[in-house]
Amino acid sequence: MSMKVIPKITCENLSKMYGNQYGIREVDLDLEFNGLGLLGPNGSGKTTFIKSLLGLIKPSVGTIHLNIPFEELRVVTDQPNLPGDLSIDEWVRTIEKIHGGLLRNIDIQTDLGLEGHWKIKNLSAGQKRKAALLPAFYGNPELIILDEPTNFLDISSKKYIMKLLKEHIDYTGSNIIIASHNIDEIRTFAKKVLILKEGQVMDIVSIDKDRPELYAIQVNKVDDFSNELTQANVHHYIEMTVRGRIIKVEPTEDLWKVISKFIHEDDGVINSFSAIDKLEYAVEELTK
Repeated sequence: MSMKVIPKITCENLSKMYGNQYGIREVDLDLEFNGLGLLGPNGSGKTTFIKSLLGLIKPSVGTIHLNIPFEELRVVTDQPNLPGDLSIDEWVRTIEKIHGGLLRNIDIQTDLGLEGHWKIKNLSAGQKRKAALLPAFYGNPELIILDEPTNFLDISSKKYIMKLLKEHIDYTGSNIIIASHNIDEIRTFAKKVLILKEGQVMDIVSIDKDRPELYAIQVNKVDDFSNELTQANVHHYIEMTVRGRIIKVEPTEDLWKVISKFIHEDDGVINSFSAIDKLEYAVEELTK
């Protein structure tokens, strides 16, 4: 595959108002990326940011620029406007005429479970979402932009389509912007993530060379373990979850000493131990 342009987004005081509410508020960016995620709850500004980037809506204030021309993009919006009177076969021929054929030897229609004679207007919401994703697999775009790409799909379809998209992007070398409220979808594709809340960029997280920010530890003697951590000056806090009380603790050398003492001298038991990376940590901080 040919070398791809490194995408770059430049924003200066970008704001978009809907009545008296902000869709996007005072965003300043000068960001190059290979795989960008937009992560936030519904109403956080992800779709407004993408539509502003594509020129589909005009900012109320400020500017936004993408260094890749529109013809080098494949875009799947949150609410695609598909040609309902076309069959799937006719839709595919239209895509091929605009973007060129498949670069890989795959039967993407069959992979997505779409019969050629089906009319788009008669498809279910999940089938329409699959039909909307078809252009991402054709030609050799510089950048693929996906806004909530697995909306309306069942769990097994979500996993399978994410796998197909990941294989395609790895093969073509295309870059991607993916907007989602699903952290696992973001992890699949993104190396940098904009954390959005109420139209503002709250954080920019790099996850390509990550290390744990916290550990989540479940033990049989929560109070004893917490006291040991306190005595060793290891920062931590206890959080109530559906699984019971979990201790969130910063990774330090002293942590391992406390764990060793807890197990060997206090008859403690570690029931579960998991890492919380920068992305998950940023999301946790956002919800506090």
